[in-house]
Amino acid sequence: MGPLSVRGRVHHGFYMEKRTNLHGNIANLVWQLHFSVHVREYQQLQAFILAIDDINSNPEILPNVSLGYRVYDSCKYTKKVIKDVLQILSGPKLAAPNYACMEQGKVAGFIGDIHSDTTLPMAQLLNVLGYTQVSYGARDPLLSDRTLYPNFFRTVQNYQTEHVGIAKLLRSFGWNWVGIITSDDDNGERELEHLSNLFNDYGICIEFKVKVAQTKYDHNIPLELKASSTEIVVMCGTYTQMSTVFLRSITYILINKTIILPASWSLAINLLFISNTKKAVEMSLVFSPPPHYIPALQERLFTFHPSSHPSDPVLEDIWMRYFRCLSANSYKNTIFSRIHQYNLEDCAGKKRFSELFNYTGDPATYQVYIAVLSMAQALHEVNLALNMYREKYCLKSFQFTHKLRNFVNKINYTGPYNKTIYFDEKGEYPEVMDIQNWSSEDIENQTVIYLKSVGRFDPNVPDDQQLLILPWMISWKHGKVPQGLCTAVCLPGTRRALRKGSHTCCYDCIPCSEGEISNVSDSENCQKCADDEWPNEYKDECIPRILEFLSYKTDIIAIGFSSISVISFILSVFIIGIFVSFRDTPIVKANNRNLSFILLISLKLSLLCVHLFIGHPVDITCMLRQISFGILFTVALSSVLAKTVMVCIAFKATKPGSSWRKWLGAKLPYSVVFICSCVQVLTSAIWLSVSPPNQQYDRDSSPGMIIIQCKEGSVLAFCFMLGYMGILAALSFLLAFMVRTLPDIYNEAKFITFSMLLFCSVWVCAIPAYLSSKGKQVVIVEVFAILASGIGILSCIFFPKCYNILMRPEINSKSHLLMRSY
Repeated sequence: MGPLSVRGRVHHGFYMEKRTNLHGNIANLVWQLHFSVHVREYQQLQAFILAIDDINSNPEILPNVSLGYRVYDSCKYTKKVIKDVLQILSGPKLAAPNYACMEQGKVAGFIGDIHSDTTLPMAQLLNVLGYTQVSYGARDPLLSDRTLYPNFFRTVQNYQTEHVGIAKLLRSFGWNWVGIITSDDDNGERELEHLSNLFNDYGICIEFKVKVAQTKYDHNIPLELKASSTEIVVMCGTYTQMSTVFLRSITYILINKTIILPASWSLAINLLFISNTKKAVEMSLVFSPPPHYIPALQERLFTFHPSSHPSDPVLEDIWMRYFRCLSANSYKNTIFSRIHQYNLEDCAGKKRFSELFNYTGDPATYQVYIAVLSMAQALHEVNLALNMYREKYCLKSFQFTHKLRNFVNKINYTGPYNKTIYFDEKGEYPEVMDIQNWSSEDIENQTVIYLKSVGRFDPNVPDDQQLLILPWMISWKHGKVPQGLCTAVCLPGTRRALRKGSHTCCYDCIPCSEGEISNVSDSENCQKCADDEWPNEYKDECIPRILEFLSYKTDIIAIGFSSISVISFILSVFIIGIFVSFRDTPIVKANNRNLSFILLISLKLSLLCVHLFIGHPVDITCMLRQISFGILFTVALSSVLAKTVMVCIAFKATKPGSSWRKWLGAKLPYSVVFICSCVQVLTSAIWLSVSPPNQQYDRDSSPGMIIIQCKEGSVLAFCFMLGYMGILAALSFLLAFMVRTLPDIYNEAKFITFSMLLFCSVWVCAIPAYLSSKGKQVVIVEVFAILASGIGILSCIFFPKCYNILMRPEINSKSHLLMRSY
């Protein structure tokens, strides 16, 4: 940390004080050499000094005023921070609260610190004293409270904003199963709590939370870390040397995991890549302010050498630590060799600072630079206001310390890279975070670090535009994108089912139920398809259901039935033609010629009505198919019954004095046919008027299909129709069976017996099959029964007669009839 002080109108100089006196005792010397300075921190110091030199050499800002400074190392100790602040305010002698012993200049403000733990007590003290402070690294959100810390500003944003970027990064890759490693201190506890709450809002589950001790190393690695399954680990909290030690000890665990680091950890990039730790942190994703190069700083560092800056003891330590160069102090050389176990050599004039790590684009260095510029800009505005005030009121002095914060709060100037520098309502500099991909390579026993920008996070734009990530530019461990999931993604066609007693991110993938789909991954619910649609094989898309009915296009059996129906119809027409041609012969006249014509015509039409059962059913065909089938078959069975009755009466009437003779004639058979047929016609009329057959779409019987079928309407009427025909057939069969052996030359009873036996057998078998079938199988059973029973009657009754008429004409004559009579 360091204060800026106004040093008067003429004098220009600086004073730097280190925490260790290199000419002190041996104990302090050992401490200094063992915990040597880091190049990055030294570069930040040089950026601080460069900014002040640039301001003092610029006549347009703070004219006739020179800025001075004091630099103290906080060593990350809060107690030392308080002591150093009081020392700065008191002067170079003994630190005394509320007492200043400075010979010239006044303390204008403070720059620092980089760590939140040391910045908080510093801000609390300076707020009481009324001094303005600008930090270049503290990210604790507590410092954003303008009521508690109205004098505090920072050139970074609080870590809560950065956490939002981390959550959005995880969500952009679909990761919801992560682990968190944080520091075991107040800052780590606060960051862990905020991250946990934020991840919960984003639907991200935390598998483990591990805290790293800050003072001593714990050799016991947590079991939840050893047994972890996630491939994503988020770091947060305060980075310390123990963090590197801990990461090195769990490298074998992290070697298969991708680490996401915050900006506060990115400052330790060099330490994280030393030894075996780099195997754990390489290929990490890091949130970091974008690098800004300061050309003047690069030129300044290029000329740095202990011989050119003999009064800078820190530079000598760097040369000894990184270049293994001898010091002019023999005690330092001896102790250094013993501690680090290697020999030093004389390399005077041979090495340059630029040969060290290239940190000229270090974000923290740039933030130090603009912190000084911001403070100086505010002091410039204060100076202008003071001059106007003095001229107006003729005052020689004015207390500006408590007014400086108002000017810092209002600064708005163009800084390096033509960027507008200002502080928002929280006292923070709105920064855009770079998302970097870290990798390294060993070249000549030195670790070369590569930082590749693969995205950005800008919290100052609309929410949906804040994160930009370029996945194809990222180098992943083992060359594959990590799976930050507790459960593999549920593919389309399945849904998530939470595991009992587990995290919400851990679930099982269950196939969608019948009739449902999911067309996105990780669907929580499946969607039901429309009534006329059905899921495809993978249940990720609804497709039109297959319409099922007995069709000429898709069913060969339909063509077969149609062909049989047409052939039977032609055969019936042919038999009618024979009977018409031989209508006056004894065979045709036997048992009433007209009844034979009625029977043939009804059979012909009933065989033809099969076509009403084939094809796409509609309401009209549904009504016609059952009604026509029922009436036509009833007429046919009535004709058979009339024939059978006439055979029985004829046998009874042959006995002398029989009373059955009066029933012989044409009226009785026609009456039987008419009355029996009228019963079926009346039943059909009532059926059609009350509950007619209609078209029905059956979506439940067969998955993926819509069975288009005819619903009977009134089941009672349909059963009555079949039952009535069964009664007629059974009655005809019984009567014909009784007179099958009558000694009549042209007796039909035998043929009627076989035809009715066949008819009854067909329907007795068909009805159970009809009731147990579904879809078009129902139609197939019914069509088969119609054809089989119709052709059975036609063949059993008329084929023998046609054979005798055509093939045995000698028996179809009156002379043959007379011969048989005698």
